[in-house]
Amino acid sequence: MNEEKVGGFMNSNTVLQRLTNNYGYSEIIFEDADLITRLRERNLEVWKNDKRCMVTKEYTSEAQLKSWFVDQIIISFVYDSIPAKYRNNLYFLLIINTGMKKYSVPTLNMEIEKDYRVCRKYVIESLEDLKRVPSLNDNFGQGIIDPLNFDKEFIVNLNKEPDNEEEGRLSTRVREIVDVYFKFYDMPRENKEEQIKVINQILTSEVCQVEN
Repeated sequence: MNEEKVGGFMNSNTVLQRLTNNYGYSEIIFEDADLITRLRERNLEVWKNDKRCMVTKEYTSEAQLKSWFVDQIIISFVYDSIPAKYRNNLYFLLIINTGMKKYSVPTLNMEIEKDYRVCRKYVIESLEDLKRVPSLNDNFGQGIIDPLNFDKEFIVNLNKEPDNEEEGRLSTRVREIVDVYFKFYDMPRENKEEQIKVINQILTSEVCQVEN
């Protein structure tokens, strides 16, 4: 991993040092070979301590960040694979490392963080942003949303009108993918293969359009 950039720009090494050295996180090694492959292909890493589970990914371009919803789908497989005690304490840290003096896409960042499905999400652009993450802040009571309200919050935010045309295009694609995925989300585990088949079809047809 690269060292932290001069001037306070973030990278995954900065975050992982805090997770492992300050908060006792260790990487989860899954037994599911398919899940391991999916995580590796999307450069996702999963970490846990005795109370919480964190998924981390470093994004080096805006184009990468715009495909965040694909990573959310992979994280839903993580959700199904981790012990029940972690499922209401699962977080996704999207670490921005563009190498630019200033990076900010407010509407995209807001859309990501307002999507509470599967897990809470935080776009990390600076050390200050880490303070917003409950388990990386000494004030654990701040910023915590009751897990029972996740579905309600998600529906409210998903159906909000977009602020501009670009956000509208992204919101439409996210809505389509999420709707199809969660149509199968509550199926019995014996139907998981059908779920995976549908997700693969979505990824094949949509991801390239977003990243190109």
